Parts: sequence; C-alpha cells; structure tokens
Amino acid sequence: MASILAPGVGSGLDVNSIIDQLMNLERLPLDRLQNQESQVNAQISAYGQLRSAVSDFETAMDGLGSLSKFQVFSGSSSNADAFTASADETANVGSFNINVTQLAQRHKLASTTFTNKDTVVGSGTLDISVGSGSFSLTIDSSNNTLAGIRDAINQASDNPGVAATILNESGGSRLILTSNDSGASNAVEVVVSGDAGLSQLHYEAAGTQNLTQVAAAQDAQLTVDTFSVTSSSNTISDAIQGVTLNLKTTGSGTVDFSRDDDAIAESVDAFATAFNNLRNTIDSLYDGQLAGDSTLLTMESLMLGIVNSGASITGGSYTHMTEVGLSIGKDGRMSLDKSALSKAMDSDFSGVSRLFADSDQGFAKRLGDLAHDLLTADGMVDAREDGLAARIDTLQDRQNQLEYRLDLTERRYRAQFAALDSLMGQLQTTSSFLSQQFSS
Repeated sequence: MASILAPGVGSGLDVNSIIDQLMNLERLPLDRLQNQESQVNAQISAYGQLRSAVSDFETAMDGLGSLSKFQVFSGSSSNADAFTASADETANVGSFNINVTQLAQRHKLASTTFTNKDTVVGSGTLDISVGSGSFSLTIDSSNNTLAGIRDAINQASDNPGVAATILNESGGSRLILTSNDSGASNAVEVVVSGDAGLSQLHYEAAGTQNLTQVAAAQDAQLTVDTFSVTSSSNTISDAIQGVTLNLKTTGSGTVDFSRDDDAIAESVDAFATAFNNLRNTIDSLYDGQLAGDSTLLTMESLMLGIVNSGASITGGSYTHMTEVGLSIGKDGRMSLDKSALSKAMDSDFSGVSRLFADSDQGFAKRLGDLAHDLLTADGMVDAREDGLAARIDTLQDRQNQLEYRLDLTERRYRAQFAALDSLMGQLQTTSSFLSQQFSS
C-alpha cells in the first residue's frame, strides 16, 4: 500500500495514525466474518469427533452383533498337569473322561561323534525324506564338513521339513536331525550314495541304521470316554466339537465345559459401554462446539427409539432389553444388572443371545445399521459436514470481496488525506506570508 512519505508535513496531523484508526473501524465486518469462519471450523472439527465416535460405535455393534459373542464356554481339566482344554463358540455343555497313553513326538536322529564341527565327514549324495516329501543334496569339498552338511540341509529350498543342528558334547560333535512336525507320518530317513565317511549318516527304518534314533516319530494316543483317538499333534481340535485339547504328559482325568456367564456379561456390558460412550460424546459436543445443533438431538432420538422399542424375534422369550438386565437411568446412561442377565440366560439363553445378535432384529444389528446410515455419503453426519464446508466457502468469498473493498477504501483515505495535507500546507504558507506583510 502506498503511503504519504511525510505525513502531516503541511498539516501537522499524524495522518498514518488517523488512517489506521479509520481502517480498524472499516475492518470490523471482516473481523466478524473471520470469527464466524473460526466458529464454523470448530464445528467441522467437532463433527470430525462425532464421526469418529459414531464409527467406533458401529465397530462395537458389529462385533456384538455376532452370536459367537454369546456362545462362550469355559473348559476345566481335573488333571491340568496331563492336559488342558479350551472351547470355542461351537462347543456345548458337557463332561468327558480323558486318558492319555502316549504323546506325539517329532522324529530325532543323532550321528556318531566327530572331532568337531569342522571335521570332514565324506562326499557323495544324501537323499533325505520326511514323510511323503524328499530332497537330495550333493556333498563335495564345498560342504563336506559336519557344519557344511548341517548348513546344506537347513538352507535347501526344497527341504520338506527337517532341521539339522550340531550337538557339542565332551566326546566330540554330533549331527542331530529333527523333523519339523510330530507324528508317525513324519519319520526321517537318510539314504547315502557315497564313500564310507558319508555312509555314517545313512538311516532307513527297515534297513541300515547308522544314525541313532533319539526319539521315535509317533502319534498321540488317548481315549475320550471309551473311544480311541490318534493324533499327529499334541494339540487336538477334531476330537470333541468346539474343543481343543492340549496334551502335556500321559495321565487321565475329566474335562468339563460350561457356559461362561462372566464372558457373556462382559460382552453385554461392552454393549452398554459403547452406547454410553457415544451419548457422552454427543452430550459433550451439544454443550460445547455444537451447542443447539438439532442433528445431535435427532441422533439421540433415533438411538433411544431403537433401545426403547421391542424386538420382534421369532421364537425368543425376550423383546426388550430391560428383560435381560439393561436399563436407561435418569442420566440417560445405560447400565447392566448382571444378576438379572444371569437369570434371563438360565431361563432362555438362546433368547438372550438373539435379542442382541439376531441378524435381522437384534439390538446390536439395528444400532449398527443406524450408525452405518449416519456415516454414509448421504447420511446425516455427511450432510451436516457438507453444509458446514459450504458455509466456509461462502465466508471466505465474502472475506475476499470485503478485503478488496477495504484495499480501495484505504487507498481513497490516503489520497484524500494527502490532498488535505497539501492544501493545509499551502494555507499555512499563505498565512505566514500575510502575517509577515502585516507586520512590516
């Protein structure tokens, strides 16, 4: 902005100060527009918080809208030293007698002792098989030491499942071969085609055995009640529906499975917590940056409309959440009476779980659908955000127009005061001249 180079020379006025004060008054409408923009930006930020809270609520409802959250069972073992048990949502209440007579093992073979890991063993070909898989190694001067053979086995890209390591003992070093997986079908065999040195690693179950079998390849064997079960692993998940047995040692005992009411109560309590968290966010924003925003009131009304309405679930004993221990207090927050929930589950467990997780009428499903609809491209939250963004565009356009007019106004003021200053200077010169004439 051009300015008077020597303001007030003719008039003695502080022209810059006067113009600054005039422009401060002229800029008041611009200040109001900028304040409005800041307020709208704060509202946009608040809607970002609301969007995040609704998204979290939708995620929580999606998780609670699964029947698996309510099909929770706990398993207990009478002999945890021998075996433990866990159950998933497909399990059922029941008790089983377990007798473990043999654990599954990985096949392990050991060579004779060599002086150390750098001792040359021999040369030739190793054909190693593990179960139905096999691979071949050529042993020559590049890898014919104990360590070289170990590395060749471990680094082979077509190795089907055998690991080699070296055991250093007082009498020397041994090559140890171990199958990666347990079970009788994962036995290791090594067929050598080569010199006498390399033949020390030959091992066939039905033939020459130059390696020592440290642990046999064997399956786990047990009985469940009176029925025999065999498994290649000590973790057995296909013997009892929905149950995983973890075998530790031989021994007998029982496993009992019951409904895990505590876990189910946690899921229902999580439902209440998610509901309350969203309401807390809505109330906080309504009392703050989104004061008086009718969108928030509409959202709360829709939520409460679902919660307070009944659910039409075919075959279920319950239609309202109050019947299973959930209620809305005077503060508008949801709370759980665990005792009432437990009684409801004892009376009709399926009815309780479906009240929340029914794929059509369950409360978690309906609230989750509401949250999803609020966040869609044409949903309530998106529409309000679009409106606020448009408001920002309008305010910025008005500011640009006003700033242009302010620039013209300041230029006019400076031109007017420059002319005034020049005129007053001329008048003062004339006045001084006349004064001198009259004095003489």
